[in-house]
Amino acid sequence: MIARVARWASTLAGLAVLAIVLLISYDVLMRYFFDQPQLFVDELASFLEVLVIFGGLAQTFRVGGHVRVDLLTSRLPPRARAWLRLVTLVIGLTFLAIVIWTTAQSALTAYRYGRVSAVMLYPLWLPMVLIPLGLALMAATMLVTLRRQVRVLGRRDADEVAPAEAPGQ
Repeated sequence: MIARVARWASTLAGLAVLAIVLLISYDVLMRYFFDQPQLFVDELASFLEVLVIFGGLAQTFRVGGHVRVDLLTSRLPPRARAWLRLVTLVIGLTFLAIVIWTTAQSALTAYRYGRVSAVMLYPLWLPMVLIPLGLALMAATMLVTLRRQVRVLGRRDADEVAPAEAPGQ
């Protein structure tokens, strides 16, 4: 279930990239050839960038597409790498919980006060709520990985778990 939602969110993020390209191309066309700038494009593209960033987090984590520094960990014994992965997942989840809470409170405040964007008066809570939602989806995928890592620790040949799915699948 979480895997499907993560894939769906990353697909939506990819479509948002396409929408940003089309919107900016439209704005450039209208601005330079017809001398009619499109004011909504700047704001809408910024909001879509939030979707691009936070919509793709969970799937990037699932497939192991995030940046890793293995200079030190590659020299560790497998069991130590397994424990290190467990500790870093717990630290990451703790950090995510704090950021999710804070950003959800900000989105809720923007909703309650009816905050809108400066130019086109879009409700600001819409892009703001994408941040805690994307981070919550990433936390869910990290919890699944944490559960897999805990199961592996009980085995004799314990090592850090591989990504849930290989890139490109």
